[in-house]
Amino acid sequence: MKTYDPYDDTRPHLSIVGGTDFEAKKLGVSALNRGVLFSRILPGNHPQENTRLLEASFVEVWVMKNERCLLEQILATDRSDPSYDKIPKTEREWAVAHMVAASLIQWLPTAVGCSFLHEAFGKGGGTFKYTLPSIDKKLG
Repeated sequence: MKTYDPYDDTRPHLSIVGGTDFEAKKLGVSALNRGVLFSRILPGNHPQENTRLLEASFVEVWVMKNERCLLEQILATDRSDPSYDKIPKTEREWAVAHMVAASLIQWLPTAVGCSFLHEAFGKGGGTFKYTLPSIDKKLG
């Protein structure tokens, strides 16, 4: 059995990613904004439809927010900053940074991600509450 790289667009169930219809609208997601388990957002590839809808919406919002290279703005430091040597330098390092960021964004609405947010908000004196969407909710 052939194994596939997460960014391999020849993988049959990822062929939809290139810009064909996705839940009645165009949702092209470049490799730059795909996380390790990106395929979970595609219909039929997630064990829980409610969470799939949340993951897909987090991916969609990340794509919009990262359109103007939000990740680069977050990581950008000037050369005098002591952490300057820790930011990605090569194209490959940036590709990995984008993949890690996209994976984290998609992970946030999962049960483990929400538990993390709940605990972090609580520790900081805030509150975090979420409700799973109805499974008949459509992205839009």
